[in-house]
Amino acid sequence: MMNMNGWGFVRSGQPQRFEEQYHCYSMAYADKAHLEGGDKILLPPSAFDTLARLNVDYPMLFQLSSSAKGTMTHCGVLEFTAEEGSCFIPFWMMQNLIIEEGSVIFVRNVSLPKATFVKLKPQHVDFLEITNPRAVLEHALRNFSCVTKGDVICIPYNSKNYHFELKEVLPQDAACIIETDCNVDFDAPVGYKEPEPTPSSQKPSPPPQAQDPTSPSKSNKLRIVDGQIVLPSDQKQPQTDSKFLAAKTGSSGVQHNSAIPMKAPEAQYWARHAGSCARLDGKTPQQLKDKEGKEIDLNESPNPETPKKNSFRSSRKSFVGNKFSKKKSLNTLAFEGAGNKF
Repeated sequence: MMNMNGWGFVRSGQPQRFEEQYHCYSMAYADKAHLEGGDKILLPPSAFDTLARLNVDYPMLFQLSSSAKGTMTHCGVLEFTAEEGSCFIPFWMMQNLIIEEGSVIFVRNVSLPKATFVKLKPQHVDFLEITNPRAVLEHALRNFSCVTKGDVICIPYNSKNYHFELKEVLPQDAACIIETDCNVDFDAPVGYKEPEPTPSSQKPSPPPQAQDPTSPSKSNKLRIVDGQIVLPSDQKQPQTDSKFLAAKTGSSGVQHNSAIPMKAPEAQYWARHAGSCARLDGKTPQQLKDKEGKEIDLNESPNPETPKKNSFRSSRKSFVGNKFSKKKSLNTLAFEGAGNKF
């Protein structure tokens, strides 16, 4: 005995395949645009009543086909809340089926094997700008139930849609990806070009050679040569406006109490580095001699038994006229100019 109806057929009490046709609309018509990032569809409640009486495999997987266009894809089901005679599917699936809003499609339940390998090809090089594309893709595929070879799936991420073509699906052209260990591989994106190596036309620079510290043309450091400060070769000698210079040391220039001489007076003394005979001004050191012409060794420690002679004591006095005085005369001025006027 065979009983046939609009939802399927039963032979000798054994459930058979579910197959029906519906008018197809995108998720925007159901006010559920957030379901565009997946392959779940919405079927009417009558489809659930029929599927509940059939011996179908879970999770429920369906084949969508268009007889007018000759296209086909696979999907899962999320809810049975659509109006009778219609179904709602993601818009990217309608693009794969090459159908418009309200077109008639055939929906039938199928059983698919577990996927073992999927190869994806990004449709734009923008996919390479994602920091961790594999993690983004694995997270997005959680909203998918199955994959079909040749389909172009859409994955929204960071307010942008990324499209991927399914170049290869194993073990067959359509497979289930729910609770399966599937290897995912990527093909080169559309429009991607391998960077060509550019040969370097510049010759390698020779290794730097040791520079002579006494040569001003080869050294680029501040140094002292023969008691004079030598600036680096790339640094210019600082220039001072002549109107700010005093005629001599101790005199005032344009500004009151300024004492910037044109040239600093040469010092008749020099300092010696402790423990050596090197002069801090850079000049060649000369051997010191006493009044009898004998050389003096500054590093030689004096004999403690020999009494010291001619020990120097700083009087810290000023010399005015022919006498030493602790106080300068009021007529002697240290500076010349308006700074001495009150």
